[in-house]
Amino acid sequence: MASQHNLRVLLLGLAVSLLVVIPVVALAEDEVASQPLAVIVHKSSPVESIAISDLRKMLTGALRTWPDSTTVVLVQQPDTSPSQKRMLQLVLKTNPAAYNRSLLRAQFQGGQVPTIKVINSDTNAIAFVWNVPGALSLVDPTMAAASSHVKVLKVDGKLPSEPGYALR
Repeated sequence: MASQHNLRVLLLGLAVSLLVVIPVVALAEDEVASQPLAVIVHKSSPVESIAISDLRKMLTGALRTWPDSTTVVLVQQPDTSPSQKRMLQLVLKTNPAAYNRSLLRAQFQGGQVPTIKVINSDTNAIAFVWNVPGALSLVDPTMAAASSHVKVLKVDGKLPSEPGYALR
């Protein structure tokens, strides 16, 4: 009798904890999905601004070098990351599955594909960009601004804090 009661209490506690945790996780993902993204590059990059059309070309492999001939290295997050989904939605108007299919199709057909490094967080993406000239990533603007080791590029002439910024 006591073990049945303990089991019921345990199950009820588990159910309540799931009800509390699930909305918090969903809220966090919604918050990330509505945040703007900052385009960051290595501090030594001569580039100050990037056109959204050039960013699209870099993500698809159509543009593989910077104006100074440095190879572009895209630093992205895993497909399940809300930041990665948001980046693909804002820049390419697609989702991770369709993006990956397009990269595989281009590679299979002998086309150019971008050099991509998958990193698990904005903090690690910033650290990678700091250490790799030519690297580019899209991260939380607050985190990017807090780092003196990377440069935040203007997108179509505007910074993330300015009205009309394209990656909002």
